[in-house]
Amino acid sequence: MTRALRSYRRVLRHRAYRTLWSAAVISRAGDTVNFVALPLFVYAITRSPAAVSGLVISEIVGAIGGATVANPIVDRLPPRAVLIVADVVRCIAAASLAAAPTAAFAYAVAFILAAATGLFSPTSAALVPRLVPDDELTAANALQWTAGVVLQLVLAPLSGLLVAVATARVPFALNALSFLVSALILLRLPRRPALAAPSHARSRPFASLGLLWHAQLMRPLLLMQALAALAVGATSALLVVLARQGYGLSPTGYGLWLAAIGAGALAGPVLVTALARVAARTVVSMAYAVRGAGDVLLSVLPSGATAAAVLALYGVNTSSGMVSFQRLVQEGVDPELRGRAFALLDGVWQSGRLASIAAGGVAASAFGVRPLYAVGGALLVVAALVGAAGLPRSHVAAALQAGSAAEASGGRE
Repeated sequence: MTRALRSYRRVLRHRAYRTLWSAAVISRAGDTVNFVALPLFVYAITRSPAAVSGLVISEIVGAIGGATVANPIVDRLPPRAVLIVADVVRCIAAASLAAAPTAAFAYAVAFILAAATGLFSPTSAALVPRLVPDDELTAANALQWTAGVVLQLVLAPLSGLLVAVATARVPFALNALSFLVSALILLRLPRRPALAAPSHARSRPFASLGLLWHAQLMRPLLLMQALAALAVGATSALLVVLARQGYGLSPTGYGLWLAAIGAGALAGPVLVTALARVAARTVVSMAYAVRGAGDVLLSVLPSGATAAAVLALYGVNTSSGMVSFQRLVQEGVDPELRGRAFALLDGVWQSGRLASIAAGGVAASAFGVRPLYAVGGALLVVAALVGAAGLPRSHVAAALQAGSAAEASGGRE
């Protein structure tokens, strides 16, 4: 714990990173408030679970659209400008919903917010390695993740309270304010040029996709991401169904499950920071394997209390895996392609989630929710095996060499 805190203090000494981190934390606070308030608002108006599901679908489709737009442009534009524009768009959308809160408008705003976030997130993730030394990347990623988890634990109950005692306009307005403040903070971010010049072969959208596919690191990562999305999309969405139907828990018991996940998620970044010398590929593969084993256990365990312990491990595992996954891409993909790599991975993740949620609801209705977790766990174990077998040990050199070879081949054509 002490080592992790020291590493956090070191990384916050970098003014540019501190600016990016502060803006991200403030906008993440607004995201958390909105995440709780928006479905509560839609359900209060419609009294329809299907309407709430439609909201989730709008967000996922928006995220896919944002990742699609980000892929050809994210590395061709100055990152500071991209981040500020994304925040301004999100601010206007959230403020519009606060001014005119209707269920139909909520779907449009959910789509816009997710699409703009799909542009903001890969840009931010690709920028971090330009702001901190290589040996502080793990701490930088872990600090961002930890801040997000703390905000979720603190602000999620507050958002629900605001909706209950005031009006949904208040959290929507706070969300808009968070994006405005984030954009103002980002004005202090040092200007960084785009990494891919418009005339460069790597800047062309289809050329960049080809380069990413030929990079030895990206092929297994894309397959792992697709398998994980197919597994986790349905199991995450139906966790409440598992709690109520599979384990017979009360709403309070389900809340304790969520608290266990949150507590584990706080510990994960500290653990991965303390184990920074462990290869990221090893941590990522183990994270998939442990999550898969956990899903299989959830399909057969008889006790809700025992399942809560598994879910706490979920939190540790998910957060440590995410931090290492981000580091793997940051270190192993050519800087000129890094933003597009994150956008492509985001697009695969959201597309897989959408397919998983659609198929998972049907499967759970037909066969029950517990078998769904067994299938999801098996998919995650397969993803772990793909990572163990396919992720290159010297991923930095392999990614760069493969990208250069593919570029040379394309140039000859």
